[in-house]
Formats: sequence, C-alpha cells, structure tokens
Amino acid sequence: MSERREAASMSFSFHYSESEDRIALQAPTEDDETVLWLTRRMTAGLLLALATLLARSNPNALLAPEHAAEILGFEHQNALFVASGGQELRLQASRLPKKLPLRLVEHVELSALTNGRGRIALRAGDNRISLELPRENLHLLHDQLLGLAKHARWNLELGEPWPASAASGDGQPRVTH
Repeated sequence: MSERREAASMSFSFHYSESEDRIALQAPTEDDETVLWLTRRMTAGLLLALATLLARSNPNALLAPEHAAEILGFEHQNALFVASGGQELRLQASRLPKKLPLRLVEHVELSALTNGRGRIALRAGDNRISLELPRENLHLLHDQLLGLAKHARWNLELGEPWPASAASGDGQPRVTH
C-alpha cells in the first residue's frame, strides 16, 4: 500500500547524489519531508520546459520576438542579481540527511499562472510536489538545476535558452541601472 503525499511548497532544496547520479528535490510536507529524484533525462526535460515557459509567458518577448533572446537574457540575469543581493550565486555542497526512498519523478507539468507566477508539479507514483513560484524564482530554479547538472558532468546538450546579447560580447547579458 502506498501513501499519498502532496506538498504545495515554497520551500525546497536540491541535492546532487553522486552515488545515485541523480538530483534530489527535497520539500517539506505537513508531517515530514518528501524527496523526489530527477534523472538526467528528467532534468534535461525540466530545464527545457522551464526555459520554454519563461519565454512564452514574457509579454515583452512576445511583443518583440526579434529581441526575445535579449529580453529573456536580461530578465534572467536580473532575476539572479536580485536573488543573490548583488553577490555571485554559488552552489553549496550539502548532503541529504539520511538514506531516502527512491521515488523517481515520472511526470512533470508546468503552467504559467495569470498572476505572473509559474506552477511546477512533479509526480513520482503517488507522491506529488507542487511548487508555485514567481518568475524570478523560476529563473533561479533553472540556474540552480543547470548548475547541478554541470557539477554532475552530465553534459546536457540543451543549447542556450536565451542567447547572449550581441552587445555583451562575452556571452553574459548585462544588467544596468
């Protein structure tokens, strides 16, 4: 008999497990914590879906499709800048607190909400985690997942979700105030 847990969480963390070669998403539930595991394939799909959701829900990019990559690049860099308080964001090494059940993510749903937020629902069997995040946090989530995938040396061939601005030259869009 399997238990059903559903977390509608704003608080979550990711961990890379070298022994499992997977990324764990850890989110608190009412009575415990739920951990769902992302495989390399699911992580690649989630990264592509996040980039697509962000691109299709940015009104400025939709109004000026010829400048969409630059608009999204600026939005991404600004979101990371705001989230970090102006400091460089770095992945921090962490360990999962204990041996956890292997609940592999089987299904991911992303949707743009009318309030400018996005919802990500991940399902592993009877376990489901639903994250409702503002756009800035969706960018941060994308950045952190991509960083963990690079740390794991997964060499995901995703391309650039929002190619660099021609004005920056070094591949990083600039944020100016």
